[in-house]
Amino acid sequence: MLRKFKKSASLILAVSMAVSLAACGGGSTSGGSEAPAAASGDASSFTPITLRMGNQHNAESFGNKLDQELCDRIAEETEGRVTVELYSDSALGDYTNMFDELMVGSLDMAHISPVESYDARVSGTMLPYLAFDYDTLLKAYSEGSFLHTEISDALNNLGIHLGGIFCEGFNGIGVMQELENPATPGAEKGCIVRSPMLDVYSLELQDLGFRVSSLPYSDTYTSMQTGVVAGLAGCTSQMNYLAFRDLITHFYDYRYNQEATMILISNQTWEKLLPEDQETISNIISEICAEAAVQAEEVCNEYMDMLTEMDISVVTFTDEELNAFSESSRANVWPQLAANYPDGWLDSLLTELEAA
Repeated sequence: MLRKFKKSASLILAVSMAVSLAACGGGSTSGGSEAPAAASGDASSFTPITLRMGNQHNAESFGNKLDQELCDRIAEETEGRVTVELYSDSALGDYTNMFDELMVGSLDMAHISPVESYDARVSGTMLPYLAFDYDTLLKAYSEGSFLHTEISDALNNLGIHLGGIFCEGFNGIGVMQELENPATPGAEKGCIVRSPMLDVYSLELQDLGFRVSSLPYSDTYTSMQTGVVAGLAGCTSQMNYLAFRDLITHFYDYRYNQEATMILISNQTWEKLLPEDQETISNIISEICAEAAVQAEEVCNEYMDMLTEMDISVVTFTDEELNAFSESSRANVWPQLAANYPDGWLDSLLTELEAA
């Protein structure tokens, strides 16, 4: 049984038509369940192509810097056959808009958060308390793992090629006040926080004891200024520092979700590339994602230190406390999320995690 795996066919068709009419171009071959064939021909006869890549990252973030490194390397290592123009700071729309454009081929590449609207498996990287240490987390994300294979299949069915899973670190909660009962799962925390519009976030935050408001990220700063919410969830220490340090007074390192974004390529774009360039780009993305995984913990710790230097109180939790949060999540949140996935899907994921 699958539930919430896809919106209705009419919705997807409507999105496709709307985006196609607004787009400047895009491939003529629509994505589907079959993996697209690569472009034929050889390098000497291939016409150079310029791709547009959007991300949701602040220009100062390490994610954006690695994206630029990715673009530079693609141009160099494909000997100029493939050039990628990077648009940061959600300049091409928010992550949901970019995801829809990837599906229909009007955007070539994106580095964005997963969108679960069409297939819940896509957001499996962000399951609450999937892990709260990096070693376990990276095993779950590795190529060939149950999770990676399932996400790749789900995306391909939507016309999108999974380049790689990009680990940006664990999310905490930045607030403009001290929390009540911060270390007690389920106990009222005394405030409303902004939550991303994903079940993997909102259900977990409620289990921790927060009241939530599912606001778009772009509305969060103003909503905090005006008192609509007292804080935000869905950001690492880095983004709390870069975007909200003048508002928040406390940062709580709950590690409840992983900021696991993805580097994605439209199938329609992927099929235009020579096989050797596909291989080159795949290798570059794998290396960039591996570099991100090494940097993630260091960067998150560095930015927590920087928050402290700004007189923002940084609260961390013991392994015992993190285990208590995790156990509560597995008991209360995962059963609610299970309805979004195929029968036994979460059990299969847990079995692999426990064997790791």
